[in-house]
Amino acid sequence: MVKFLKMLSISVREGTATRKYPFESPLVTPEFRGKIEVDPVKCVGCGACTRICPPKALTIGHEGDEIVLKYFEGRCIFCGMCAYVCPQKAIAISKEFELATWELGDLYDEVVHTTIKCRICGKPFTTVKFVKEIEKR
Repeated sequence: MVKFLKMLSISVREGTATRKYPFESPLVTPEFRGKIEVDPVKCVGCGACTRICPPKALTIGHEGDEIVLKYFEGRCIFCGMCAYVCPQKAIAISKEFELATWELGDLYDEVVHTTIKCRICGKPFTTVKFVKEIEKR
């Protein structure tokens, strides 16, 4: 009972601590992490982001003769690890957090890469951009 009275006196003295969201704009600090944005021009399809993503919101796979990086916002926990490990700095963390939608498809984003095929077996194994990036070094 004493703790309750102490908390009550503090709340009366300090005032309201919450915001009336969505009627008031939320407090978005500089450290806030919202959804990620993948720059398709910078992305080389190396897959580093997919290996570090804890909930597997980012996946990479072969689809025919293309390699596709897929991002599912519904699974993302906004940790920012993907942006941290991306060697090309192709992933940016935005401040966008209002992601509600009526269509599940709106929560998906993808980057499609053309592939290079193996000279021996003819199967695609990496992206053209990734090979060009390695050649630069």
